[in-house]
Amino acid sequence: MNSAQTYGDINPAIGDMLRSARDFLTHEHSLFRTLDLKPILIGKGKATFSMSLPKEFAAADGSIHGGLYTIILDSIFGLAVFTALEQITPIATINLRTDYIAAIKPGARAVCEAECEAVEGEVAHVSGRLLNEGTRALLAKASGAFIVGAKGPPAGMML
Repeated sequence: MNSAQTYGDINPAIGDMLRSARDFLTHEHSLFRTLDLKPILIGKGKATFSMSLPKEFAAADGSIHGGLYTIILDSIFGLAVFTALEQITPIATINLRTDYIAAIKPGARAVCEAECEAVEGEVAHVSGRLLNEGTRALLAKASGAFIVGAKGPPAGMML
């Protein structure tokens, strides 16, 4: 994984998918391209990325909106789940509990650290945190569960 430190024994097919996901997130996905997403570590059950926090995501008080924290945590948590799997399979977030600890101003960089702690049956359990890259101050911590092998909605289902 070129610029990211790697460790552990990731299934080669999962590794290829992660490289593709990393490239998509850093170059093609409009939100993450805006965040200047940089991989720091991708390993078995772990993913850590650095990102900028642009002014477009400021809340009314001038700090970065907590909704962006949640999007970042959910996305990086999903990548951590993929690194823990033995084969490529769809996943979906079941729940994500986020505790917002501190604000950060636009223009700063943050680091998201995620760890898939267990995959039990069809459920992956993940935890992690979002930090101010410069000061290492805790911005948010979260835990979540992901369904492994998500099938999507039945054909013809209308919401």
